[in-house]
Amino acid sequence: MEKISEIDLSTTLAGVKMRSPLGVSPHNLDKPWFPGKKAAELFKKYIDAGAGFIYIPAIVPGKPSQAEKNLDFATLFGSQQYVGRWLKIKVDGKSVLGHIYTAKNLFNFLPWAEELMQNIKPHLPPDVPVVAQVLVHDPDPEKWARHTEKVASLGADLIELNTGCPVGAMGHIDARNLPPEAKWGMLMGAAPEILLPVLKAVVEATNLPVGFKLSPEVGYPKMLHLVEESVKIGIRYIVTTHKYFAVAPPDIWHHGVGKFPALEANCLADFGGSALRFSMYKATALVSKHFPQIDTFAGGGIVSPEHVVEAIMLGASACQTLTGIVSGGIKLLTRTNEWLDKYMRKCSYAKIEDFKGIGLQHLRASTEAQFYYYVAQPDLGLCTGCGKCAESYCPAISMQKGKPVVEARYCSCCAMCNFICPVDAFNYVPRS
Repeated sequence: MEKISEIDLSTTLAGVKMRSPLGVSPHNLDKPWFPGKKAAELFKKYIDAGAGFIYIPAIVPGKPSQAEKNLDFATLFGSQQYVGRWLKIKVDGKSVLGHIYTAKNLFNFLPWAEELMQNIKPHLPPDVPVVAQVLVHDPDPEKWARHTEKVASLGADLIELNTGCPVGAMGHIDARNLPPEAKWGMLMGAAPEILLPVLKAVVEATNLPVGFKLSPEVGYPKMLHLVEESVKIGIRYIVTTHKYFAVAPPDIWHHGVGKFPALEANCLADFGGSALRFSMYKATALVSKHFPQIDTFAGGGIVSPEHVVEAIMLGASACQTLTGIVSGGIKLLTRTNEWLDKYMRKCSYAKIEDFKGIGLQHLRASTEAQFYYYVAQPDLGLCTGCGKCAESYCPAISMQKGKPVVEARYCSCCAMCNFICPVDAFNYVPRS
């Protein structure tokens, strides 16, 4: 392989350059990071750690209440204006993160966003753009357009519409009868008849590149129809996932109550963590495959440098993580940039574009792929003789003298034994 002397980690999203492909996902600053001057301290940590971009999250119209200005949590809790809970659930040894909050949680009001921008701008390198995330608690396109104009005037480089936020619907157990004020965020993102007029109005209201957050609730193939129409409108990029709705498991040892800390209810929640990554891969790959003229901004379940490369190989222009920062600390950004440099040298990639989208050539429908009629073959050197492969319902595998034996005529090469085996001792070889 050719030795690479200089590595370029920069990438572009909707024509805007970023010094590296990874940054922190937008997240409500639902801790004492307000007002904007205080929040700037956190954002500077992201910049110093090597973030490729900065998000100003959930900028909403209006002004904070006195209780919000004072971070008077006693008053906020008493009026249900501040409710947020995290939940960790172990699944196969991995942590799945759940989060609940109410529609009156602390958002980033416009004056706070202005203060944040003023305090963070002096610390921004020229190749670290600001993504300003617009959120209006109303489906009226005109209100979105006017608010976007105000947000754009703060000095952002990109506009993102938060059409994946679950808060609006989270406060309603029966989504068949939502009040109008709840039809924003995730449910707007799943309703093209509401979303598309908003997208059109915002694109016409600003010269900045506009993208939106794709809600997983929109589903497949509806998501492709939605992206197709958004391309016609002039949307420049798609954020390819958000946490999805789910219900946490009940506590079976305490009469089925919920597991959220300091809460007796089992509320609708958004769930993320590493498992969400597969939903992100789906959206990133399919949008990139069918709509190469629009950029994909991958987010969801990214917790390691390898995940960044995987998303880029499926077409992502840039990636964002929150789970990775929560579980691995802010220095995940630094570690990722260092790892990318070593990885790209090893693979002789000089720049991100060298491997962007190369995995799409292998993306195909199962009806288009060739399935070879091979036979399973255990590697007896690796095999520990645990017998798990023979304990399932496969008729081809039996244990003889403490080792698995495969009867070839009953083996359909289904690869179930590969999943069962704890030491990956099964290979698939041509039949003799």
